[in-house]
Amino acid sequence: MSDFKTITDLRRRLQHWAVRLLGVLSIAALQSACALHGNDLVPDQDKVGVPVTAIGHYGAMIGIPEYSINGFHGGNNSGWGGGGSTACCVLLPRTVTKPVIVTVKWETCDISHIQYVNHRKVDPDARCTLEGHEATVPIHFAVQPGEGAGLKVHFLPGHKVEVWYTRQGPTSAEYPGPKFPFGPAPPYAPLPDEKPALPTDNSTKK
Repeated sequence: MSDFKTITDLRRRLQHWAVRLLGVLSIAALQSACALHGNDLVPDQDKVGVPVTAIGHYGAMIGIPEYSINGFHGGNNSGWGGGGSTACCVLLPRTVTKPVIVTVKWETCDISHIQYVNHRKVDPDARCTLEGHEATVPIHFAVQPGEGAGLKVHFLPGHKVEVWYTRQGPTSAEYPGPKFPFGPAPPYAPLPDEKPALPTDNSTKK
């Protein structure tokens, strides 16, 4: 009986170690995916794969349920802040000698017309207003591809977009791109020269 218990305990330990090893290998594979994509899996060795993250500057009433760069699906993002998670990968030239232009497509989800009471919808069937957008813009390079921490896509008020490739993260004081939207989110953050219509009183009651 003791031998059976010993064998059972050993089997459980081996299974536990196997699960942990599989987890470590999975994380390592995810971390190296962009490097592999940019080196071994891309026929054109003049290109490199870089990760992408998004930062929302819209405010609390508008989310970003989906976006893409040159057809690459980047995921979704809050309308205020973000930049913590990344998707892999967008292909860039290894050496930038001329402007690099990309097409960004995204959807916005506006909830300003939905009434809330105690953080719950008054009408449970109410849905946000979806709107599609597209912009063709240059990438702002602070460093050469492969020397930075990936692409940062900024979704700005007025449905404008900026794309930056930098060494610093978007929350850094030294980040050269648009200032990160710290603090509580306003209902909608306008551009300095814009005065968009604010949500009605009913839509801001939560």
